[in-house]
Amino acid sequence: MTERYEVHVAADDPPHLGFVGRISPEKGLEDVAELSARTGLPVRVWGMLQDEAYYRSILDEHPTARFDYRGFLPTDELQAEIGGCAAVVMTPKWVEAFGNVAIEAMATGVPVITYDRGGPAEIVTDGETGFVTPVDDVDGLVAAVGRISTIDRVMCRQRVEERHSTAAFASRVESWFDHVLVTDSVADR
Repeated sequence: MTERYEVHVAADDPPHLGFVGRISPEKGLEDVAELSARTGLPVRVWGMLQDEAYYRSILDEHPTARFDYRGFLPTDELQAEIGGCAAVVMTPKWVEAFGNVAIEAMATGVPVITYDRGGPAEIVTDGETGFVTPVDDVDGLVAAVGRISTIDRVMCRQRVEERHSTAAFASRVESWFDHVLVTDSVADR
């Protein structure tokens, strides 16, 4: 998987944040709008516009948020675009099962700022590959944005290769099979 993602060792100038996901209430895009309004940073938004009324209400309720909706892109195009972000922000209002967006962002060298909820919080190493903030805490998001320059973008990519690459998954599956075979052979005695 990681071989499809090019590492961007620096964010684009001027800096901007990214949001990747379905545009629907459970993704918490309203918190990203508040973050944009409070920091003045623009946010590039990628994903399927599943709930247009929800998206319009966010824009209406946060008139100073700077959103640039860029649509739903194929993986190769998306990874090229997210690589320029200063950080990708994930603000789920429900427990995300895994957090593929975090892995995609980190594979391009982009740190992730996420709430301490579900899979993304398990993928991001706080202070090393991004920041894990308290749930539904926009102040925490703002503070994390202020510290994003302390994250080593190359480390983000290295973590993905170590823990989430095809080779890393294959190694874990092989270890699991070895364990199962040993356990079965001991049980057969």
